[in-house]
Amino acid sequence: MYKESINNRTTNEVWSASNIKKLTMRKVRASAEQQERTIKKSFARSLAVATICVVLIIGVGATAIATNVFGFRDSFIPKPDLTFSFDDFQGTEEQYMAMSPDGTLDDFSIPMGQIFLGGLVGSPEYEAAMEWKNRGFSIEGIGEVRWDEEAEGLVNVETGEFVAKGVLFADSQETVDSISAEELDGFIIIIEGEIDIPERYRWYGASTWSDVEKLNEIIERHGLVLHGELFDYYNGNRSWGEFRASIAKEEFIDNSSNNFTLYPGYRFESGTFKFDAQYDNFRFSLRSSRKGTFDDVIISNIDINEFSSEWSYENIHGATLTLVQSEFISFIIADTETAFIVVFIHAGTTPIVDWEGATIHLAPGDLENFADLIDFSQLNS
Repeated sequence: MYKESINNRTTNEVWSASNIKKLTMRKVRASAEQQERTIKKSFARSLAVATICVVLIIGVGATAIATNVFGFRDSFIPKPDLTFSFDDFQGTEEQYMAMSPDGTLDDFSIPMGQIFLGGLVGSPEYEAAMEWKNRGFSIEGIGEVRWDEEAEGLVNVETGEFVAKGVLFADSQETVDSISAEELDGFIIIIEGEIDIPERYRWYGASTWSDVEKLNEIIERHGLVLHGELFDYYNGNRSWGEFRASIAKEEFIDNSSNNFTLYPGYRFESGTFKFDAQYDNFRFSLRSSRKGTFDDVIISNIDINEFSSEWSYENIHGATLTLVQSEFISFIIADTETAFIVVFIHAGTTPIVDWEGATIHLAPGDLENFADLIDFSQLNS
């Protein structure tokens, strides 16, 4: 149900192109997995599920964010509420009731949104990503369409009329033929295998030549460049040491207590990179987005009202950081001259017991101590 998307981005870290890709049936995407050129790793897959388990709890007992001096709240992109029903829940009654605001098995909803990972509001990177996210989508024989939240489908940009439930991107006609007519009903089908789009555009979800033209217009207008070649350290049994040497000048994480488990990730030619890791009993990811490069990665399934703590902190290495916390997740943000770095931590101020029985908790002082363990100046950003 919860699968990785392009570049090992989990269901919590999604290309903004998913406003079009989400039009796609996940079951279909799973069957076309090879076509996606997905980068896989066993830990990343388990992390995707663990992340969902933690993030779905967000929204219970929400409080207003205290400040917005660092622009975190401005970067929030509202999305439709997320509705939960026990009939569709893949867990126990106890787990569902622990998520429910009233502790019952009744349906409930929580407000959802997304946070852009490539820069703060007003930056060229942010403005370009929002243009790409909200672009129209040109379909031969139909014209320009866009995703409409209220219609829950594609509508014609000029007329506003409903066009289709979404777009099914498939690698071949054989893939399409393997899907039932009921599942295909109401979807526009595009055979991506028949469209020879260069890979550097496909990373951003460009599936037609009109997408390529639009993307080129956006990056030129904002003075940005594309990522370039992808270097995959997930596969091929590459070591953490090899990956670390590609993203940092020296060791940048203090692992003297041997509390870290670090997993090689991916790196683009542009210098943007990401990896997943575990510290004690909580998981986190670190993503560094090179400034001047077009990026469109967001974290989804977030309730902005949940973030009650946001403060500036200078760690022991002299880096001025923004620390943000909710009951169940935390962020460390480093906005440097050359990169926008986000550490996304699956732990917050309220202790919870995860699916494996471990207690996850990160008090504000613990978050500061954790920030002291990372020397951001050593990263190749």
